Formats: sequence, C-alpha cells, structure tokens
Amino acid sequence: MNPLVSVVLPVYNVEKYISACMDSILNQTFQDFEIIVIDDCSTDNTINVITSYKDARIRIIKKEENKGLIDSLNIGFKEANGKYIARVDGDDINALDRFEKQYNFLEKNREIKVCGSWLKSFGAYDKEIKHKEFHEQIKAQLLLSNPMSLGATMLNRLAYKDFNFKKEMLHVEDYDFWARTAWICKMHNLQEVLYYYRTHQNQVSTKFKKIQLQNDIIIKLNLYKKLEYDSIKFTDSFLTKLLYTKEFISLKEFKLFFEWKKQLIKQNKRLKVFGNKPFKTILEKIVDSLIYSIYFVGDRKAIDKKWRLKALFILPLRKILYILKKKSKL
Repeated sequence: MNPLVSVVLPVYNVEKYISACMDSILNQTFQDFEIIVIDDCSTDNTINVITSYKDARIRIIKKEENKGLIDSLNIGFKEANGKYIARVDGDDINALDRFEKQYNFLEKNREIKVCGSWLKSFGAYDKEIKHKEFHEQIKAQLLLSNPMSLGATMLNRLAYKDFNFKKEMLHVEDYDFWARTAWICKMHNLQEVLYYYRTHQNQVSTKFKKIQLQNDIIIKLNLYKKLEYDSIKFTDSFLTKLLYTKEFISLKEFKLFFEWKKQLIKQNKRLKVFGNKPFKTILEKIVDSLIYSIYFVGDRKAIDKKWRLKALFILPLRKILYILKKKSKL
C-alpha cells in the first residue's frame, strides 16, 4: 500500500546538517510517509549518515552523474508514490507537526493543491519569512518575488504530474514552477512557521545571486505578458531598465511607466488574470518602490534635483503628497 506522503529529499554534500534534517522528518507527528533521498554524487559522508538510520521508509537513489538540483527534483517527483509530496532540503529543519498540519489542511480543502507555510531562517542570519496566505494574494505576489518556498510545501502529486522543473531556469526553478502552475493549481500558505531554513555561504542563493536575478526578470516579464499589453510600446528592454536596474531614465520614460501601469489595470479588468484588489496592491508597491528609489535613495544614475522637480508633474497627486509628507519628516 502506498504511503500518504512522499518526502522528496535531494542531497549534495550536507553531512554536517543532514542528521538534524532527518530527525525532523522521522520524528513528525504524522508518520505515514516514505522518504526518497536523491543523492547528486555527494563526495562527503552524507549518504553514510543517512544509511545509519535503519528505517524501511527511507529509499536512496544514487545518481551516476552530478546533474544538479533540478534533475534531482524531477527524479524525486517522478519516483514519488504518495498522494502528496512533501519537499525538504537536506540542510533545513521541519517543525515536528509540519506534515500533520499541511496534510490535514489539504484534506479539508480539496480545491487547494499545494500548501506552504511561513519560514524562519537561521545560521548566517535570522529572519522570519511571512508568505501571503490566500491564492489570489500569492498569485499577484509572483510579480514581485517567489511567493512560496518549495522546501516548505506539500503538494497534491496528481495535480502536478504534468509539470516538471525546467533545467534552463537555473537557481529559480521553484519560482518558475509556481509561475507556470498558479493558473491551474490553487495555492495556500499556513500562517505559521513550520520550516526552518538554514543560511550559510555555500547555498545557492549566496553563490549564484547574479544568475538568480537574471532569471527572476525573465519570469516576471513573462507574467506581465499574460496581460497582453502593448509590448511594442512597452518593450522588455524598457521595463527591465526601469524596474530592475539603476540606470538613468528620462522623464519621457518615467511618464511611459505610468501609461503602462494604467494599461495593465485596464487589461487585468478585462482578462481577469489576477484578482483586481491584490493586483492593484502589488502595482502600488512597484510604483512606491520606484518613487522611493528616485526621491529618497537617490541610486538612479544621473538623476538630479532638477529632474526630480520636473517628475513631480508626472506623478499622481497622492504620490506627490506622499513625497512631500515624507520629505518634511526628514
């Protein structure tokens, strides 16, 4: 009989951390699971540590060639037998009631196909990551950042059986995965910390930041394109320059940005790609971020006081009042 949950655990050279991770899985309050370990040709004692656990639920797949995390994830998802897949990373730790809470939520809310949670990082730095709760909030949040942490999620296996992780989306495979599936599979994040994310200098987010940022932009631009705006007038290069660089922007480009925003709202109202309220909230955050960088951080190249004064005539009145009010407090 198949287990209810398949724990997909890719590992590579995590001998220092894997015991804590395994203990946090094996000591769960929910016990109907298998653990599929996918070893990406570790050169340390990772596998020896795992095999020291004498538990029949542990299955180890040793890859013949080091092909990276994306390959390991695709193998793990294919090999999973459970109704649900619980993702875990080998250097992280689960709250002991994580599986029970996520399983119960998915069983009670069958329309939801993936359940995540808040995270707390530890190690190099400590921070609580509070993901949005409801599907429409999560979907709109995709325009800003990755709204769910894959390692902290439990997924309905059959709902995601036709999707895989794209090898070309290196180091943003989870973000890309949600961006492709959010319109087919409903998502939810439990509003409590159920996963502890270890931070250290050897992890992907530290070593490959530049590649991550480049692929992040690709994902975000593809999401905006769902709104079918005028991509000839509002080109990828224009949007990338304005939203994701610190390069100089002309007053004409600044004005064009607000035309783009207006068109996005109109298109979303027509196409219903995102929920209107969460979408408008995210757009305001994007506008505020741009304004803040121009008027308070001053990190845009060659933008001076004269430029800023002229730009005030482009801004909506409420944004001008926001700037003046904030400036008066400095």
